[in-house]
Amino acid sequence: FFCGNEGVVMFCSFASFGSLPLLGYVLIPLAFPNLGEEILFTTACVVTGMVLFLMGCVKSNFSASHWFTCGLETLLLGGACATAAYTIGQFVDDLTGLC
Repeated sequence: FFCGNEGVVMFCSFASFGSLPLLGYVLIPLAFPNLGEEILFTTACVVTGMVLFLMGCVKSNFSASHWFTCGLETLLLGGACATAAYTIGQFVDDLTGLC
């Protein structure tokens, strides 16, 4: 029994699920090279929402809650966190004027 198993599983989960939204910036431009940044950002947001819902559905295997409830809970919580992070980033950008 290796004490770091949980950490390894957590890292692999984070790396795999965390990279999925970025595929919208890699695969979509290869298939459709003329798309603008706004479309790519929207695509990344939609893919992120789908991944969050999927993670919640997987989480339901380890809880007593229904899969749809777990998926929706994870989507809403993750979406709220992503919105807060984006808003704070925009605020800091406006303060610094770097971008």
